[in-house]
Amino acid sequence: MPTLALRAILAAALLLSIGDVVLAQPKPTPATTEDQRLLPYVEPGQLVNIGGRRINLHCTGAGGPTVILMAGLFSWSVVWYKTQPVIAQKTRVCAFDRAGYGFSDPGTRPQILSDVVDDLHAALNAGPIPGPYVLVGHSLGGIEARLYAQRWPKEVVGMVLVDTSPAGEGLIDENQPGFDEVIGGESWAADMLHCAFLVANGRLDPSRPEYNDCSAAAALPSDTPAAFRTIWPQFFTAYYFADKVSLASSLYTHRYDSVDHRRLGAMPLVVLSPEDSWGKSGTPESVWFHRSYSKVWIALHEALAHLSSRGVHRFIKGSGHHIQLDKPQAVIDAVDEVLRQLHAAAKP
Repeated sequence: MPTLALRAILAAALLLSIGDVVLAQPKPTPATTEDQRLLPYVEPGQLVNIGGRRINLHCTGAGGPTVILMAGLFSWSVVWYKTQPVIAQKTRVCAFDRAGYGFSDPGTRPQILSDVVDDLHAALNAGPIPGPYVLVGHSLGGIEARLYAQRWPKEVVGMVLVDTSPAGEGLIDENQPGFDEVIGGESWAADMLHCAFLVANGRLDPSRPEYNDCSAAAALPSDTPAAFRTIWPQFFTAYYFADKVSLASSLYTHRYDSVDHRRLGAMPLVVLSPEDSWGKSGTPESVWFHRSYSKVWIALHEALAHLSSRGVHRFIKGSGHHIQLDKPQAVIDAVDEVLRQLHAAAKP
């Protein structure tokens, strides 16, 4: 059963916390050496001051346009460790940590979507990291990418949407027959706030049983470098858990609906969806619900691709929700496709 943004959230799928960003891939054999691609994310990249707060931008490569990587609700820049090094061979690429996530300082309040894009815009300007930009957004990050493009259209020349959430996803989910019976999820916010209370009273101790529930850190694959394991607990702060709850609330509003209908002209656009493998296991009720809902989800992605006359919608075989981890080459190829179109259009 694929994991999709708020649907997974409402299922109280704590395994999708940032620990599962790495868990989503098959575990290597014990003899596998450390995966060195994770090591650059042990330290902050460029901590950009945006007026008393610092936003972390992990930038590599050179050239333009600059690719901006925007992670999903549970994730930060580390989720791009398989894709960023390859993209950096062709152009400059920056992975972004929301306020309260990764190495970024917390905001002045729990974040909502408009706060996130305001912070990103301020960080890129203060960096300075000049545009134009190709925005790559996964899950909730896909909404943020579209919102950024709506607010600053002259800065954005291309987009890749990686199993993106639609705006107002929570409202869409709740309208599906059988949602309450199959998904439920009333306790998810309470679980996240409980984790926030725990860490507010002291760093979450890996020896405590709550640690695995809040961080899923035990799920890190065996090839994770020791240096990365050491710093892992520090990312699970009260701000991180509170921001997840607050950002999820952004999916229960029509405030951002317009980003799913704004025409993009001939902007290069690639929309990636995981292979349609919904409803292959589970209770009869869950199988029926997920097969039915998959049609809604795919139709929403198809509609997004049609926002541009050059938009394409592509299914990625053998992938779950985290395409950048399950099938990183698919994301790399999509970015390459957008860059090729832009470079071709720039030639005299």
